[in-house]
Amino acid sequence: MSPGDIGLQVTLGTEHPMRIRRSFAWPPRVRRRNVHAGFEGLPGRIGVYQGSTRIGAREIFVLIVFGRARPTDRQLQRTNEELRRARFG
Repeated sequence: MSPGDIGLQVTLGTEHPMRIRRSFAWPPRVRRRNVHAGFEGLPGRIGVYQGSTRIGAREIFVLIVFGRARPTDRQLQRTNEELRRARFG
C-alpha cells in the first residue's frame, strides 16, 4: 500500500439478538485523531479507522486503512466524501 492509498470497507449485517449499539450517526466523520497506527498484523506506517453502529435493524461495520499512519487532509476529505455517498437500500 503506497502512502496515498485508502482502503474502505463497509459491512452490513443483521444479528439476532442485535449486539451493536448505536455509537455514531451515519455517516461517520473520520478525523485524524480517530486514526490509529499499529493495527494488529499491519506495519506501523499504516493508519486504521474502525467503527460500528446501528441503523434501524442493521449493524454497520466500517474499516478504513490509510497508506500512512497520519492521513493527509486530502485523504480524510476523500474518505468522508465517499462515506457520505454510501446508501443502504
